[in-house]
Amino acid sequence: MWINLTQEEKVQVLKQTGVMKGLPAFVVEKDWWVCIILRAIFQSQYADSIIFKGGTSLSKAYGLIERFSEDIDLIIDRHLLGFDTLDSGTK
Repeated sequence: MWINLTQEEKVQVLKQTGVMKGLPAFVVEKDWWVCIILRAIFQSQYADSIIFKGGTSLSKAYGLIERFSEDIDLIIDRHLLGFDTLDSGTK
């Protein structure tokens, strides 16, 4: 498990993965963090109120594109934020 690895072991795993994927180790690490954050979000109690969209979703969730994306585009249901009784002013 990643958390049990030493810092040296983590660096080695990132470098080896980078070589296999043709990417710098820092890009592999960023991608790893994106995946960890997505897992945490969509295993949380709020998962049903959040929509994952954008380029990262096309790559990670659907495998439609092969590119690295650093950002995570999310839509949060307004009701989760307490806006269920307020008029948004949109029609």
